[in-house]
Amino acid sequence: MAVRKLSLSWQYDFTISGFGRQRQGGFVTRAEAVLAEKRAREDLISGARKVLFREGYAQYMAATRMKDRARDAYEHVWKRIEPKLGHLYVEQVDTSALDTFKRSLPAHLGPKSINQHLILVRATLRFLWKRGRLRGVPYVPMESVPTKHVDWYTRQERDQLLEGLFRLEPQWYLFYYLTTRLGLRTGEVYAIGHRQIRREPPQLVVDRAVQRGTKTRDARLAPRKNDEAYVLDLTADVLAAVDWHVGAGYGGPEYLFSKTDTFPRYIDSHVRPLRLVQQKLGLRVLSHHKVGRHSVASQAVTGGESVKAVQAQLGHRSEQSTHQYAHLGSGPQRRLVEALRPARAPHENARHGNVASTDAQNGAPENSHVNLASTAAREPEGRSRNYAE
Repeated sequence: MAVRKLSLSWQYDFTISGFGRQRQGGFVTRAEAVLAEKRAREDLISGARKVLFREGYAQYMAATRMKDRARDAYEHVWKRIEPKLGHLYVEQVDTSALDTFKRSLPAHLGPKSINQHLILVRATLRFLWKRGRLRGVPYVPMESVPTKHVDWYTRQERDQLLEGLFRLEPQWYLFYYLTTRLGLRTGEVYAIGHRQIRREPPQLVVDRAVQRGTKTRDARLAPRKNDEAYVLDLTADVLAAVDWHVGAGYGGPEYLFSKTDTFPRYIDSHVRPLRLVQQKLGLRVLSHHKVGRHSVASQAVTGGESVKAVQAQLGHRSEQSTHQYAHLGSGPQRRLVEALRPARAPHENARHGNVASTDAQNGAPENSHVNLASTAAREPEGRSRNYAE
């Protein structure tokens, strides 16, 4: 019998001459076991070579284009994946195997960190599936990540920060002026050069970013995120701030924030000036990303701008990334409620909720109020019962 029932599951068990006995259990239904047995027979007869998951990972990393920082992160995550899943054939990396792998991860890892491991596993399986090495991608049980509160500066806090930077850290004033006005990422601000700024028409071309280095690799210029450039229209105040920065001698020959055409290894030179000014002024200590992108998007949405406009300003590839700020957009909804407001609501002339006094002021007769009890007495029995209910 090729497929038989075990105590808690189904198993296929067959023998082909020259290949020995083939057996595997753990199938929930008989149909699932029959299908798996058929595939196993076809693979043995056709001579298809099984691929280990570690081999599939190596093929994926060799064939995939990714930035150095992402590659470093994947290699770090793989150190935990390889001992648990690397020795398995790719067909054996199913949902149950992934559940077992999740339970083996350190307890201090949060849901987002666990998902980083599963994302790499899923990417490798999809890579093999698209190249015909895997019949299908199993369900990957991702962890539910709670939504974080978005911290941001109001316009008043932003203006206080810029004023403090201009007085206390003038060499970093333009850096944060561009950050808080345009919502650029850290690497994109560092990469701004004179050639990225157009005067007619006034525009900024955001086509590259500085990638953070590591202990063994210096920071370097690379195409911006998703390899997609975009253009932002500038206003006169932004160009004036650029001219002031260059005129004060803070700019370099090619880049606005590097006099030697090199960049700090960890692109973190801007962190300390920001924190000092925030502490000096008593402002909330927020990171560059929250002071810049989060604040620009939040100020725009609360001001009534559409999500599409914010997406274009931030250069988001997908609108889903911008929707984290959509809950702040109460301005259009509030204007809609105001537009549908009646010309004169009856309760607006009432004082302390006393309808009788309002009627008396309007000259209404004293007995004009509806008495539900007396009305029910005059109605048929069925309708009076409705009033009582």
